[in-house]
Amino acid sequence: MANSSKKENAQENVDQAQQQFDSAFAGPARSIASKMLDYTQKLADVQREALNTYADLGLTQMRSALEIKNSEELRSYMEEQQEIAKKIGEQMKSDMKKVSSINQKFMQQSQELTQDAMQRGQEATQKNMERMQETTEKNMERGQEATEKNMERGQEATEKNMERGQEAAEKNLERGQKVTEKNMERGQQEVQESMKEGEKEADKSTKDTKSASKK
Repeated sequence: MANSSKKENAQENVDQAQQQFDSAFAGPARSIASKMLDYTQKLADVQREALNTYADLGLTQMRSALEIKNSEELRSYMEEQQEIAKKIGEQMKSDMKKVSSINQKFMQQSQELTQDAMQRGQEATQKNMERMQETTEKNMERGQEATEKNMERGQEATEKNMERGQEAAEKNLERGQKVTEKNMERGQQEVQESMKEGEKEADKSTKDTKSASKK
């Protein structure tokens, strides 16, 4: 009977320890891990949307540049660059606001979970949760740095595509001008040749008229 009672007490102690562990550490840790996954997913979505937007803008500008055929279209294209630069700036501000909002929300949730665990947990649990929060904050900083770098790369790629599009437009315009100049030169040569032939015909007609008068 005594051994049985000891076993029952030991099992109860194990169950209580397990419950305390689940309440103070395992449960909050799972909650934080779940929130961390949601946070990472949201950051990845923002990055993907931003990169897609910058890529679409760059490709659209390159297509527009390749379709330039004259100086008027080039002027219009150059004016559009200012609007595109404005759109990129606004997109950057919007993306940074989204990232900041995601960070603030996750930080608030993390602090709430940490405070709840600290109230219920023991000193060791509190230290573990503080370590987890420090790790979380570092991951947030890394995630934000990665997001900013990706957004900067997207903007740089867009600017490069815009520069390439502008260079292509200028080259196309130069080629068009050269073709126009060559056509004008050819037309002028043809006019001069026609004038020479006309003069020859006129001289011949004059000579024929003089010969007929003498007869």
